[in-house]
Amino acid sequence: MSRADRKLIIITSLVLILAAAFFASVLVFATGTNTPTSAEGGPLYIGPERDIITTLDEGSPLYFANPFGGRGFWVDRENGELIALDVGKWGDTSCSVKWRGRIGTYTDCHGNHLTQDEIARHPVTVVESGTRKGSVLVDLDTVDPPPGRTSSE
Repeated sequence: MSRADRKLIIITSLVLILAAAFFASVLVFATGTNTPTSAEGGPLYIGPERDIITTLDEGSPLYFANPFGGRGFWVDRENGELIALDVGKWGDTSCSVKWRGRIGTYTDCHGNHLTQDEIARHPVTVVESGTRKGSVLVDLDTVDPPPGRTSSE
């Protein structure tokens, strides 16, 4: 390898390292924020209310994976209001709740059909005013028991 080849390789390597450092710093700067980045920091924004309702009107609930590594949840409607249903069966969180579109019902890991009233929930908030008006937020830190049950059941 000639001296000129070594010089070219060294210069090219330095340019690549500098470019990688630049892009890494841009990513860190662009993703740095004062807003919560984990479920422990606050509710999760899942989208504008009108878009979620439009999609729900097409016929099935929406599944959202938990971006923080926990269990996901289903978004559905009950009496016209948005609800977030936990994917863990109440009292047996190792058993998942799934939507079965072919039969139009929620089922647990044993194949039992469940109504919305039998599934634990996460609190849902729709922002009423300000620049985020209409935003839907789900509190993944809180799991409420299914309606009609107490947390000790």
